[in-house]
Amino acid sequence: MPHGNMLAHFFFKAAGLPGGRNAAALRIVALAYGFHTLLVLAALLLTDLLPGREAAGFLNPGAGQTLPFIEKFIKWDAHWYTYIAETGYNIQSIVFFPVTILLIKAVAGSGLGYVAAGFVVCNLFTLLSYYVMAKTFLLDFSAKETQRALLAYATLPTSFFLNSVYTEPVFIVWSLACLYCLRTDKWWQAGLFAALAALTRNLGVLLTVVLVYEFIKHYYDDRKWKPSMLAAFLPVLAFGAFCVYNNRLFGDPLAFVHSQQAWGRQFGFPWDNFWNNLGLIQAGVPLVETGLYLDAVLTALTGIALVFATAVPGYRLPGKYVLTGWLWFLLPLFSTSPVYPLYSMARFVLVIFPLYLFLARLPTLWFFGLLWLQAAGLVLCTALFINWCWLG
Repeated sequence: MPHGNMLAHFFFKAAGLPGGRNAAALRIVALAYGFHTLLVLAALLLTDLLPGREAAGFLNPGAGQTLPFIEKFIKWDAHWYTYIAETGYNIQSIVFFPVTILLIKAVAGSGLGYVAAGFVVCNLFTLLSYYVMAKTFLLDFSAKETQRALLAYATLPTSFFLNSVYTEPVFIVWSLACLYCLRTDKWWQAGLFAALAALTRNLGVLLTVVLVYEFIKHYYDDRKWKPSMLAAFLPVLAFGAFCVYNNRLFGDPLAFVHSQQAWGRQFGFPWDNFWNNLGLIQAGVPLVETGLYLDAVLTALTGIALVFATAVPGYRLPGKYVLTGWLWFLLPLFSTSPVYPLYSMARFVLVIFPLYLFLARLPTLWFFGLLWLQAAGLVLCTALFINWCWLG
């Protein structure tokens, strides 16, 4: 059994999840993940043909000591995650939530360097994310829709972040595992995975809303309260534990929130942030122009997808998908900065999996047209990212 299949099998067995439909899921995963990998490797051939930029932001001193192939993907926040795993938190780095960092530390303990360990962790979770996504989608959607959705995920122009050292693949795995457990009546497991998501990214705590929504639905169906409904509050408890940890380190339970100011983040209304982003594009801001375009296009596309998933016949999705999508879409839109008005939305939408189901349900000509457009965008964006272009 290939290593990726073994990892997925172990994950579902350890979580106590059913293992049916493996053959269909694995075929879909092989196609989507294989296509994504080919596109990322193709981007390496394009890298030297594009103008490079000087390294910017914080640089982990240990990044230059890893394999050259891995170093190509260690850009921007990837330096922070690997550095924190090795040296611990400070008041600026506390904005990064701990689960991915703990996973890196655990793998580095086997003898790998911290940078290589981060690369291994995130790429293993990337493969696992395809499998968990396929298994989850197959519960409610056809094999054709699931395959199309995973191809859309595989080719999103910012999906190269899955191959770097960012929280996206780890967060997607916990979140989808939570929805899978909800769908299969594994309530305590759903709460546990939601708690892990809450300790991976701040948005994970919003899964509490999704859990409560599902529990209310089941209560009205059965008219019976169950102790397992308490699992809805596990993400809040996990989030609270991180606040306690913040207070222990820095005397401030919300240090991870207050430290955002050092990163240039501030409150802004979504419509103002989108308009300001368009204004910077029109002005042709040189260093961040590609990232600004991506932010605008992918934010608009995701907003359209969620409207269709909520209200348009033929595109409507189950409530837990719609609720998750809107929560994860709207909250980051209230965060802005003068330089990046939509501040990394091109990356943040990567975890909003209702987007992929919307694309999967488009008419065939539209779907494949967008698929190849996305694929070309992924190759270009991966090469730009490797050359230190800011893309989210």
